[in-house]
Amino acid sequence: MDVTRRKFLQVGAATAATVAVLNDKAFALKSLQPVVGVDNPLESYPDRDWERVYLDQYRYDSTFTFVCSPNDTHACRVKAFVRNGVIARVEQNYDVYRY
Repeated sequence: MDVTRRKFLQVGAATAATVAVLNDKAFALKSLQPVVGVDNPLESYPDRDWERVYLDQYRYDSTFTFVCSPNDTHACRVKAFVRNGVIARVEQNYDVYRY
């Protein structure tokens, strides 16, 4: 029997669909319930030290605004955030209405 690509894909799809429908564990995740119902997980979470790490990641000492002009083609006003004397990140300046 000559098996073509189309016939192989049809048989494979039919087999996969049959296994998914007949398998009683295929839809097991729909019947799972949480062990403990918690309204606000941040109130009952025992270890919240991760918040300090997350907030310190974006901490900065000072900022300044400058103009970035690559090859004198255009001028973009950007804001640099300095931490420990080093520029930590550069973002778009969101006060375009002021200049």
